[in-house]
Formats: sequence, C-alpha cells, structure tokens
Amino acid sequence: MHPDVLRAKWKQFRNELNQEWSELSSDDLDGIDGKRDNLVYLLENRYGYAHRRAEREVERVVSQFEEKLRRAS
Repeated sequence: MHPDVLRAKWKQFRNELNQEWSELSSDDLDGIDGKRDNLVYLLENRYGYAHRRAEREVERVVSQFEEKLRRAS
C-alpha cells in the first residue's frame, strides 16, 4: 500500500491494529499517525520484536488490510 493511502485510510487501519496488537494503547496509535516506520518502532519497543520481524508483521497486517479494502470495493 502506498504510504499516502495508509494515511488516508488511517482510521480504518487503526481498528485493524487494535485487533492485531491489543497491547497498543490509544496514545500509542495516535503516535503512529499512519506512518509505517512509527508502527515498526512501536512493535520493536512494545513487543520486543527484532526490526526485521516488526517489518514483516507490519507488512502482513497491511496486506490483509489491503485485501479487505479490495474485497469491499
């Protein structure tokens, strides 16, 4: 997903993140602000993921979200 699209769909994607990573607080999600790098950093710190794992997890969830958007349109 193009980063601008992620930001444009941030409110919807935020719900996906809440379901996937329940330890992320509202403040955490506010700090991400639709930026993939912010989410990667947060997963590294909150869940102890290595950088590569955090990137893979973000990519997986983003891909699932994109697929939901495609099916809905």
